[in-house]
Amino acid sequence: MKTIYFYSLLFILTISCKKHEYHVENSSTQPIYSLSNRAIESEDLNHFIDLKMKEMNIPGLSMAIINDGKLAYHTTKGYAQFKDSLQVTKNTIFEGASISKALFAYMTMFLVEEGKLDLDASLDDYLDPKYRPIFNHDPRYKKITARMVLSHTTGFPNWRGDSALKISFEPGTNFGYSGEGYQYLVFVLYSILNTDYKGLEYYFQEKVAIPLGMKHTQFIQNKDILLRKASGHVGTKEFPVSTEVSQEFGAAYGIHSESLDFSKWLIALLEKKELSKKSYKALFTDVITIPEHSIFKDYGGVEAWALGFSKFNLAGHIINGHGGNNEGFTSHFFIDIEKKWAMVYFANADQVSDFGFDLFTFINKDKE
Repeated sequence: MKTIYFYSLLFILTISCKKHEYHVENSSTQPIYSLSNRAIESEDLNHFIDLKMKEMNIPGLSMAIINDGKLAYHTTKGYAQFKDSLQVTKNTIFEGASISKALFAYMTMFLVEEGKLDLDASLDDYLDPKYRPIFNHDPRYKKITARMVLSHTTGFPNWRGDSALKISFEPGTNFGYSGEGYQYLVFVLYSILNTDYKGLEYYFQEKVAIPLGMKHTQFIQNKDILLRKASGHVGTKEFPVSTEVSQEFGAAYGIHSESLDFSKWLIALLEKKELSKKSYKALFTDVITIPEHSIFKDYGGVEAWALGFSKFNLAGHIINGHGGNNEGFTSHFFIDIEKKWAMVYFANADQVSDFGFDLFTFINKDKE
């Protein structure tokens, strides 16, 4: 026990010693503006970020803020791979975890616009029969629609582990956060497009990434992504970057990106580009109100869920967004389309969502 404590303390002290050696990239020294149009000096923002990274033992960070539909602030700080003192740069790639869901919902709307998918039709109508044994353990699965999947109202669990996929409530009647639901929709898209995980990645690149100039954002990693990827950290433990490329399209968890590239998508949302007005309305219209005493409401301030986007009540502001956590990585984005304001960060530390909430509050809480 003493040995473990010694190495844990040594890791924390080493971070403290190394913090002055951080490589930092900043896009601007101009003020950044809050949702209330209050100016925040970039120097003050950088100081707050540094304090929080030290407090929460966050090795590395990539972050951007958008004002009036334009990139207003970008920074990278800390270490992509702490053990090798490899610093985060604008080219460092992070796991985005569950923020994948919002991007996947956006991609799904292209199939809706192409007339290949109806948001309110049974997904079983589209599903290739060879995939049915994965999902047909409860006959109610035939009631599940794409709208239910994207708003977490399927009744599926978040993850089932090794168990058969069960439904805990009548589909469409309640809220239950579900990664399994998103993966069900992946198999439906495989069926609609007559493809596999590689083909669905191609569709994402064709419809979303390439038109928006997102050169470093993928659901399915390649060698280039892996070479530039940060290592994840859980407490004092650092996980080496895996060389194994996923063979599953992780709609619920799989996106790899960095803040500059991801900002291109956020700006597209702010400008309502690529998709129709009808699709944007569908994406941001509340489908389900979050129940009282839900962890999402009590901890995260989530009021409702639309299609892939949650609606937060934070620091006196109603705003859309999504957070994410894979083992060793945390991410979050917030977006206000009417005010053309957005913020996104990627960190290679586990379960540090408070960083995003604290940062949003620091920027957007009106001074008394």
